[in-house]
Amino acid sequence: MSFDFTLQKVMNLKEQERQTSQNQYTEAMDQFERVATELYDLLKKKENLEEAGREKVAKGISIYELQSSQSQLLRMQQAINEQQRTTQRARERMTMKQQDMVKHSIEFKKYEKLKQVKFEQYKKEQTRLENEQMDDIAIQLFQKR
Repeated sequence: MSFDFTLQKVMNLKEQERQTSQNQYTEAMDQFERVATELYDLLKKKENLEEAGREKVAKGISIYELQSSQSQLLRMQQAINEQQRTTQRARERMTMKQQDMVKHSIEFKKYEKLKQVKFEQYKKEQTRLENEQMDDIAIQLFQKR
């Protein structure tokens, strides 16, 4: 008689859920990294614009160029603000997916542990039955003498 785990289908479902949530977490993490990199690039561009603006002011520039530079910085800051909100949403989504992944992993591990316990019980029962059969055979052989 072979070992048959009665909750194998449930365990398979839990494993599938765990795998799905892990894939979703990986995708959310990749999305967060992309969005955070975009934010970093925008911040770097703003820093470069500010540095270029300071150099122009030091050299002396016209009012129109100064206004244009300030307008560019304002648009850049608005883009940064929007990107920060997008980054925060991506971070929250990634955190939520991580929590889901942990939850599903724990659920799967419960079934995995239960299967292991049931298998150990099965092995003990098989050993007990084999010993019982050996005892019966020994008794029969002894009685035939």
